[in-house]
Amino acid sequence: MNILVRLPLIVERYAPFFSDLFSEAGYRYFRKYLCGVLVSDNKTLEGINRLFVVERRNQSSFNRFLKRHNFDLEAFNKRRIELMQHTEATRFKSSTGDSGVLTIDDTLMSHYGSHFEHIQYLWDHVEEHYTFAHNLVTLYYSDDHTDYPVAHDLWIPPDWEAVAEKMRELNLAVNEKMGGTP
Repeated sequence: MNILVRLPLIVERYAPFFSDLFSEAGYRYFRKYLCGVLVSDNKTLEGINRLFVVERRNQSSFNRFLKRHNFDLEAFNKRRIELMQHTEATRFKSSTGDSGVLTIDDTLMSHYGSHFEHIQYLWDHVEEHYTFAHNLVTLYYSDDHTDYPVAHDLWIPPDWEAVAEKMRELNLAVNEKMGGTP
């Protein structure tokens, strides 16, 4: 089992870029989490917490930090992208010799049940059948040297009743069999 007596250099170098997004305690947990993801063989919160022999804290406090999001996740992601654009190796490339691409990937996360928020009956093109699933849509950047996610969001199904009502207002035909769940 690995143990840490100080932060790895990569965390010391890049974590300060995000420091103002967290409370003092939150920033400690953020750095601890980064260390765990990079170093720990056991990437659970308990495993990450056990990495640290100095300043060991209760694992439940660490868990609350991650679950409560006492920080602005959108601002955090924006800052992450700013850091990537600030660094030459990860900056978006658009020149012809070394160009990068943005791609969109949607990933179905099937569930065994239909009582989940924003779940929809969707076609799984890999398994070739319909399934109750969430659809995670991710925007990736990739070039010859790097690739990373730029943004992601859960696809939220439209309010089919509102769509149908608007179509009726516009005197457009509504096909009752389209857009619903079985």
